[in-house]
Amino acid sequence: MSLAKPLAKIQALYTPCNGSVTNQLWYVLAAVVMTSLNRSQDIPQVYQAVEKTVYAEDKDKQDTEKSKVLLRMREGIFKSFVILGYPKIINSLQALNTAASSEVLSKMPSTPIRTESSWNDISKQRERGQHLFDTIYERHSKKVQDNMYTAYPDLGQAAIHQLYGPVLAESSVISAKETSLIMVAGLMLQDVPAQLKGHRYGALHHGATQQDLERLEIMVDIIARHYKV
Repeated sequence: MSLAKPLAKIQALYTPCNGSVTNQLWYVLAAVVMTSLNRSQDIPQVYQAVEKTVYAEDKDKQDTEKSKVLLRMREGIFKSFVILGYPKIINSLQALNTAASSEVLSKMPSTPIRTESSWNDISKQRERGQHLFDTIYERHSKKVQDNMYTAYPDLGQAAIHQLYGPVLAESSVISAKETSLIMVAGLMLQDVPAQLKGHRYGALHHGATQQDLERLEIMVDIIARHYKV
């Protein structure tokens, strides 16, 4: 099923805030929404749509720019596993790789961007994770964390030690603000209103605007209508 029309609508929706294609977020958000719907087979169409808009002085520079797009899509999809689960993310990332040329793939990192080679690395990850969590939930942070520990202590511990710290707080490819919008995008069609509400506020706390959230809602609706969900 071709995504040409819905993707064109989404691109037009984000045109006013478009800068360099490597700094845009719409294609990352679209891929996350599609992942939430388990439509991994269509992820390559998103990359291919963006690929057509990448221009550079020569092919090598063009491939470098494409690799930045691919890395942002990879990282955005990967981060969404926190709310969507590993199986869907595995399928989407594997599907995404089929869309890129060997030249672009050769420019991708061959080792993890997250380092855990020392206790200091891990400690700093957890500090960043706690800071991110506190920024999202602000004055409700302790209550939310306490509720998770009450439900199951391992749940509360894993939130910071395994999810927010090493996964969500890493910001070298996707910023904290962008990460917050990715969380909202992934939650919108999951029927989890409490978590969606919390992450909508979290996006605002990280600098997103009401317009950003409204634009995201329209995007999600475009994709949902396309898949008739």
